Amino acid sequence: MERSRPESPLAVVWRRKAVAALTLVIVLAVTGAVSVALPKVYSTSAQLFVAQTTNTQSFDQLQAAQVTARTFAKLATSTNIAQLVANQLGGLTKDQLASKVTVTPIDQTQLLTITAEDHVPARAKQIADTYAQLFIQSRQSAASSERAVVSLADPAPVPDTPTRPRPKLYLLIGALLGLAAGVALAFIVERLDTRLRGVEEVEEAFGQPVLARIPPRGRTAPSLAAFAEAFRILRTNLQFGSPEGPLRSLAVTSAHEGEGKSTTVAQLALLTAATGTGVLVVETALRRPALRAIFAPESPEPPRPGLSNYVVEGVPLDEVIHQTSVPTLEWVPSGPSVPSLSGLLESDRGRAAFENFAVASDQVIYDCAPLDQGADAATVAARVEGVVLVVDLGRSTRESVQSAIRQLHAVRANVVGIVVNRDPRAGVTEGGDGAGPRSGRTSVEPEVDQPGAERARPELPDNGTPANPARTRE
Repeated sequence: MERSRPESPLAVVWRRKAVAALTLVIVLAVTGAVSVALPKVYSTSAQLFVAQTTNTQSFDQLQAAQVTARTFAKLATSTNIAQLVANQLGGLTKDQLASKVTVTPIDQTQLLTITAEDHVPARAKQIADTYAQLFIQSRQSAASSERAVVSLADPAPVPDTPTRPRPKLYLLIGALLGLAAGVALAFIVERLDTRLRGVEEVEEAFGQPVLARIPPRGRTAPSLAAFAEAFRILRTNLQFGSPEGPLRSLAVTSAHEGEGKSTTVAQLALLTAATGTGVLVVETALRRPALRAIFAPESPEPPRPGLSNYVVEGVPLDEVIHQTSVPTLEWVPSGPSVPSLSGLLESDRGRAAFENFAVASDQVIYDCAPLDQGADAATVAARVEGVVLVVDLGRSTRESVQSAIRQLHAVRANVVGIVVNRDPRAGVTEGGDGAGPRSGRTSVEPEVDQPGAERARPELPDNGTPANPARTRE
């Protein structure tokens, strides 16, 4: 089985652009909300000048002053200074002041910067100036033992704009983080999403030809025409796709329930019968039969006898074959449900049923149960000339289709191709729901020469054995 070629990262991101964009928007929204919710912090600085006490200035003295400035920066952040400021200001502890104030020397200068932060601009100025004044006083008291003096070079101004938060910076960082998170999430979603996105992916992933693309079935004339035309393409591909000619027996199945296999069977049978070819539809989906709504919508009860009656009870073949409104189209309903149809079909009478059905009509189409409902579909698939797998593009996954194909290959079934159902790019539609049963209505209306006329059927004995078992393909 072939694997699809890896796509470029840009293609993945573009396909999942909604995920990436939504992630980016959410991150930006959260960042903006946090920026607004954060309390505003105002910052201001006072500057001190450190000078040597000598009258002359030399290079060595300047170097010494710079070293002294760095030393004073350490002293200014001591707990003693913080306690003095706390005593003078009141309302703040020394630890609180220590967290609000930083003292740093300015490189290659004799200046010290005392920076204070607070939620109130005036209080930030008060803290910075008080720190500066008290530190100057503490150095003046020790001037006799020092060769340097400290003076106020520039008092702290009242700040008019907060230093934090910084919404523009935060939004820029949030945009970068949101973009990275969005791209990462896009790849994660791509990895976890195993849905099929197009016909090209179906062909590449499973190595099977796509026989037809069925558009969603709408209610307008163009959409109905596109819907019917898709099944004509399917019939043509099946008719000329085999080197040995049209398949005499064909099974139609799907991976799961509700993918459109029963309507595919009905539409294909109606189109084939419209050409004058005798078609017999056999309903082998005993658990949830769906063909009554199409072939016998006026019947209040499921038609009897059916397939299970023929296999289990020995009902004659001509009694289980029911007429439709189309003379060249007949069908065998499912009959009462049985625990294991696959086991019954393995019996002698079950094996002979496939041969008897083939003699009873020009072409036999089996409406099988989904492959995830047991071995019934695989048993039928192993005894027909070809199998068509219906894939709903809106709900099928790679795993489900791969599992279905593996089941068919395990019984050596001849998978002739895949029908892609509900392909939005297959035709013009409006408000459609794809190939799915609709009570009392068919999309293909074949021409009938004589309304109500019945097609002649090979004469069968009471035991259901065909009168001419050696019939060859036409």
